[in-house]
Amino acid sequence: MQDRELAARVRSLALSEIEKVLKRKKGKLYEAVLIKLAGTVLPRLNEHSGPEGTPIPLLYALSDNNSNKKDIGASEEN
Repeated sequence: MQDRELAARVRSLALSEIEKVLKRKKGKLYEAVLIKLAGTVLPRLNEHSGPEGTPIPLLYALSDNNSNKKDIGASEEN
């Protein structure tokens, strides 16, 4: 339990110090912190597609009992 409390205090202290650096908006430390945070703070975009960029076929239930399934990604003629 003490380790969790210590870890929480250290995280809070680190975040407070990072906030101070970022509020300055200049200097090498500002740039370093900004670059380090950019990879984890910014949203990540992942593209998911099927073969040759086609949509990935998804199955979903048309009825409550899952007895009738339809492939969303496939064309009607398949």
